[in-house]
Amino acid sequence: MNAEMAIGDKVTFIGEPRRPYTVRATSPHYAVLTRQADFKPKGTDFYCIVDWRKSVRGPCNLIGQGWDTTTDESCEELCSELEAGRIEVSHRNRVPLDIQEVPQ
Repeated sequence: MNAEMAIGDKVTFIGEPRRPYTVRATSPHYAVLTRQADFKPKGTDFYCIVDWRKSVRGPCNLIGQGWDTTTDESCEELCSELEAGRIEVSHRNRVPLDIQEVPQ
């Protein structure tokens, strides 16, 4: 499935069809996606991580679940940390992977 996602693709999830995420970074087992955060100033991102192996998505497991996703480099760094096993998708806040569409 991750081979079908490329950086820059717009992705929608079931239940969130009007709020597409943009793929910002990918790796063999993960993808980092962002979209405009609801009710926040323009340019404030909301992010999620797609874990292809476990078929889940959610934030990282750091306290506060925060990771700076404002730059492509920071999104790539998050993918690297995920691949290295130093960070993972939060167990508490993960949801099943429910991709609705990846327009080509």
